Amino acid sequence: MMKSRLLYPVVLALCMWAVLISLLVVFESAYEDSPIRSFGDAIWYSLVTLTTVGYGDMYPITSGGRVIGAVLLLGSLGVLGVLIYKVSERINQLRERRKMGYNGTNFENHVVIIGWDDLAHSITQQLIDADYKVAIVTNKKDDIEVIHEVYSKEDVFCLFADLKNISLLEKAGIRKAGMVFANLSTDTEKLIAILNIKNEYREKRFVVTLDNADLKDTFRTAGVTYVLSRNEIASKLIAGYMFEPDVAEFEMDLMTSAKESDEYDIQQFRIVEANPYLNRMYGDAFADLKTRHNVLLVGISKASEGERQLLKLPPDDTRIELGDYLIMIVNGATEKVIAGMFGIKEGAF
Repeated sequence: MMKSRLLYPVVLALCMWAVLISLLVVFESAYEDSPIRSFGDAIWYSLVTLTTVGYGDMYPITSGGRVIGAVLLLGSLGVLGVLIYKVSERINQLRERRKMGYNGTNFENHVVIIGWDDLAHSITQQLIDADYKVAIVTNKKDDIEVIHEVYSKEDVFCLFADLKNISLLEKAGIRKAGMVFANLSTDTEKLIAILNIKNEYREKRFVVTLDNADLKDTFRTAGVTYVLSRNEIASKLIAGYMFEPDVAEFEMDLMTSAKESDEYDIQQFRIVEANPYLNRMYGDAFADLKTRHNVLLVGISKASEGERQLLKLPPDDTRIELGDYLIMIVNGATEKVIAGMFGIKEGAF
């Protein structure tokens, strides 16, 4: 139907053009002084008129021919106007499509955040500081403008979509994402979205924050990897500031990305073949990292029967194996040094 609506005006315009060309030849060919004496001459004249070039080598001399020429001239202005409008419209559509994220992204191993608010904004900034790319899915067009103004397109991809439309998440690169943060309005909406996504992407890992801490087991049963309660986190931090303010301040510092040498962060690095501590003992790695790089190794995460087992300050004879994660406190100056030495950047994916 759409093709028919576009085809009819084009066919009609071509028919009218053919009739005008024919009439122009009839009027002009009767006079030997007329430069327009054949269909070729008439077509050349119409094309020069249409493109507004106006060489002046072809022109009608009869009254009827001049009337036809005037019609072609006015018609050419209309055609050019329509062409310019259509081209501009198409360019704007392509820009809008790209702006809305409908062209998709080529991000890999990134974080997909479903739902945008102040919390998502803070998390996005932390992820960017840690050199991770983020794909944001929002159902509010106003958010698109803000996100594009605040973040570079090299770091953040934004998709405008119905948050319930799971099929559109493919454009956010969810298949190649390392983690998904379900940040919808209510716990119920989060659970429904996670179940729908899990149905399509079974191995995808999720992080979710809950308003109701009693739902933790429900979300874990649904396959959510990490379930956090906003109230629990806030209450622990507030209580810490009440009776151990310096500890709480240090904890807050460790929870954010380290950029400067006086800023610290707890980071984890996966053990790959290039890691110099592969198959060495925890005690050796602890001493070497502290002496050479002022890095404090505080634990190891090991995979055990599909589950992660976190060993906090394990015995010195604990062997560091391929696929383990070393948990350490680093400052902004040593973070890149450690990443280069380990052959992998921080993070669990």
